[in-house]
Amino acid sequence: MSVIAWYALHCMILLSDVYLKLGGSYGDLALKLYGRPLKYCVMVSIVLAQLGFCCAYVIFVATNMRDLWNTVTECRHQYPTEMWILIQLLIYIPLAFVRKIKKFASLSLIGNFFILIGLGYLFVYDLWSIAARGPAKVVQFNPSKFPLLVGTAAFSYEGISLVIPIVESMERKDKFNGVLTASLVICAGLFVTIGALSYLTFGEAVEAVILLNLPNDSVWTLVVQLLYSLAIIMSVPLQLFPAIRIIESGIFTQSGKGNPVVKWQKNLFRTLMVGVIAMVAIFGADKLDNFIAIVGASSCLPLSFLYPVMLHYRSLADTWKAKAKD
Repeated sequence: MSVIAWYALHCMILLSDVYLKLGGSYGDLALKLYGRPLKYCVMVSIVLAQLGFCCAYVIFVATNMRDLWNTVTECRHQYPTEMWILIQLLIYIPLAFVRKIKKFASLSLIGNFFILIGLGYLFVYDLWSIAARGPAKVVQFNPSKFPLLVGTAAFSYEGISLVIPIVESMERKDKFNGVLTASLVICAGLFVTIGALSYLTFGEAVEAVILLNLPNDSVWTLVVQLLYSLAIIMSVPLQLFPAIRIIESGIFTQSGKGNPVVKWQKNLFRTLMVGVIAMVAIFGADKLDNFIAIVGASSCLPLSFLYPVMLHYRSLADTWKAKAKD
């Protein structure tokens, strides 16, 4: 996880350097340096990655809410995971109609706060459990699960599609690399610490959704499960937004402003997109860890580690050492 975090950081910095020299979006840089084929590859990767994130989040919420509901009702009224996925459509479809990403800012802030509460509770519980019962039996290296780790790590550190928008919005762009480095060090530290502690706590019994390992007879566990589910629900529209905008720009040639027909055509398209996400989530509901690894390997790896190096090689690698490194 630490090695992949370092490499993700390195590639993000490469992309920001290319942007500062040439300007333009991720797709525009690919078009300028390699033409339409690479631009299409970049855009498809972004769309698949964002939709994959949404599917994984929907599965996470459904699994979490199913467990929470069964605990509260003492399994008197059980509903399958698929039902909890479909229930979420009532939330995501109206939010998919939102046209301005800044309207999700407050939701994202609240969601981040809820996630911090959940991580804090999990951290304290892991430490208490290890101190009280000792560490569980763990496998130092599991070769059969290593490919799963690589895909999951790529999924975890995929944020490169936000690099250029963030740099573009900064007043002092020269400070970006320092801010990015500090942020990624904190994120990598949290991932490694929480992951290691939870594995030491639960061993081979650890679940893909770690909250399912927590004792369900605790009110704190129920509260954390609810808050974490709400946090992820608030994140889904933000993850869906870029994918919808990219696909819409290729399908619709007219704006919906002042044209109610086009506007509702786009609304119908967005509804269908949410429906597709739900169908894919239903298909992968029983294997969340494998689903995350597939998304990470197929979309996040090239988007985070391959394309930035290609762009840097063509635009800034002036010496043989820089070209060899790329």
